[in-house]
Amino acid sequence: MMQLDALVLYNRDGEVRQIRFRPGRLNVITGESGTGKSSLIGILRFLLGGDSPNVPLGPIQNTVAWYGLLAHVGDTRFFIGRPAPARGSTTEKAMLSIGISEAPAFGALETNGNATDLVDYLGGLIGIEENLHVPAEGQTRRPLAANFRHSLYYNFQGQGEIANPDLLFHHQNRDFQKQTIRDTFPYFLGAQSPDALRKRQELSELRRDVRRKAARLAEARSARELGVGRASGLIADAKASGLLSTDVTATDAGSAFEILRVLADAKQPAAAVDAVDSDAEMEDLITRRAELRERLRDINAKIRSLDEFARIGTEYGAELNEHRVRLASIGLIPEASDSEAACPICQNSLNDADTRDTIEQSLHRVVRRIELAQRDQPRIADANAELTQERSQARADLADVDTALEELARTDEIRAAAQRTWDQQSFVRGRIAQYLETTTLETDDDITRLERSVEALEAKVARLTDELDPDALRSAVDSLLRIVSRRMTELAQAFPLEHSEHGVRIDPYRLTVVADTLQGPAYMDEGAIGSGMSWVGYHLTAYLALHDYYIEGNRPVPRFLVLDQPSQAFFPRDRETGGDLNELSDTDRDNTRKLYRMMFDRVEEHDGQLQIIAFDHADFADDWFQDSIIDAPWRNGTALIPRDWLEPTPSASTSDTPNKT
Repeated sequence: MMQLDALVLYNRDGEVRQIRFRPGRLNVITGESGTGKSSLIGILRFLLGGDSPNVPLGPIQNTVAWYGLLAHVGDTRFFIGRPAPARGSTTEKAMLSIGISEAPAFGALETNGNATDLVDYLGGLIGIEENLHVPAEGQTRRPLAANFRHSLYYNFQGQGEIANPDLLFHHQNRDFQKQTIRDTFPYFLGAQSPDALRKRQELSELRRDVRRKAARLAEARSARELGVGRASGLIADAKASGLLSTDVTATDAGSAFEILRVLADAKQPAAAVDAVDSDAEMEDLITRRAELRERLRDINAKIRSLDEFARIGTEYGAELNEHRVRLASIGLIPEASDSEAACPICQNSLNDADTRDTIEQSLHRVVRRIELAQRDQPRIADANAELTQERSQARADLADVDTALEELARTDEIRAAAQRTWDQQSFVRGRIAQYLETTTLETDDDITRLERSVEALEAKVARLTDELDPDALRSAVDSLLRIVSRRMTELAQAFPLEHSEHGVRIDPYRLTVVADTLQGPAYMDEGAIGSGMSWVGYHLTAYLALHDYYIEGNRPVPRFLVLDQPSQAFFPRDRETGGDLNELSDTDRDNTRKLYRMMFDRVEEHDGQLQIIAFDHADFADDWFQDSIIDAPWRNGTALIPRDWLEPTPSASTSDTPNKT
């Protein structure tokens, strides 16, 4: 599973700063504040698909041109490179090179993809399968598929997270992240079965089949109910026209349908000349009626458009005239003979030449606009009148055609005047053919089979719905977290941490730690679990217990854990040096050592399957701790950014410049 091999920084001159990590081990970078330790998590997140390294203003941003990461998943080794974005901006550009174990030279760096491609590749590499969390019915948020970015919630603890009682998981306090963790956590636990997506697709298809077959069943039942009457009527017409003997009787819907089918398939006798002429006339009338109806639709559309145009012009003119009336109503349009006219607002004389010219110009513009608005009204009225007359004529023509068709279609008169003629028989045959083409009469056995098919599909839908029930998912999550809580309790009691006597657990819905006590549950985010030691301890035990579970269950979560300053509860900001153990009490020093010993022991127990990377002030003399330090202590000018990358300031020489990042 995925672990980190090296972090690589390139400056603009092509120089390289490389920090090698040890897979399957505890890795410690120790040093003073301001040396760049806290920037490492942002840089690593950026290299794993983020949009920005989020480094502060200063040496890192001023010197780094590219960020790089060497990592591996099993035997697959790869290099990820990302160009440093400009200050305040983001980038999707990325470089992915597979099968290499050493960082490429600066000149070989070249983007060949984007962050989305990178996330998809890494997700597939660690084994993230197709998955989908569908919110419960009634909720408005969209379904969410867990991806590689979501797995990183369980790999990082920033400086502002590891000792924060209000947060448990990485980025939990960011927009929408809390709900995203809730939605994807079941997948990473394994509570959501690998074939959940397949089942959801199957459920969707089954529901479509149910709707389709239920509609077909309803149509079949309706056809039997309505079709019997129509079939009987057509059989009666066939008898009246001479197509069918009067002694033929249908015993049920099926036999009626078969009688009509035989009639439709029977050979039609030759037509009489007058019948052909009558048919041709009817076809011409039907065509003429369709043309007239289309013409009426066009005319009506044009009339509506003209009415709308006229309405807009009228309203515009009315508005302008109202504007003129308002000016007159307040006395801003004086009579020519009124020498005493004054502005009702400012009381200035309106007989001043400039004032009167201004008012007259304004009124002239209003009048001109009214004239323009009314100019088109006569033409609109004329066009409307022409269209109205044309519509009246079309309606009259359509009425004539309808009357002619009604005359031709008077079946009683046709039957009385020309019984058993070719025209009448053709008319009946046409109705029979139309009925047979538009009606599918299912037999009793067919309907029974459809009913059984719908019932079987509905049973499958119910079964899959139960399997994908949100309550069942919640139950599975709670069950799996009980396994995690047992290990978490063991670690907390070994420390021991506050309120761990009766068991501790992770609440997957509040996303916090809960300690079971005789007084009831004690929630960390409510302040029921106090002290910085407990907050750091419970964050660490929760993450270690989760990674125990992920490793044992072979879940698709990277096998590394990055912690920023887990000892901060004992190294507050008012310490003089921030890393001198002599400033700590014996209890604080022992508790800090216990934290790191817990990490060291967990890594050793997993025998290479877990990698922990910690950035801290603490530096113990114990052999096991010193063996875990992977880079020279970042003190006295040593830092993430090499001293020789920094340009000397006018007030200090290069050797005197502190390397604060």
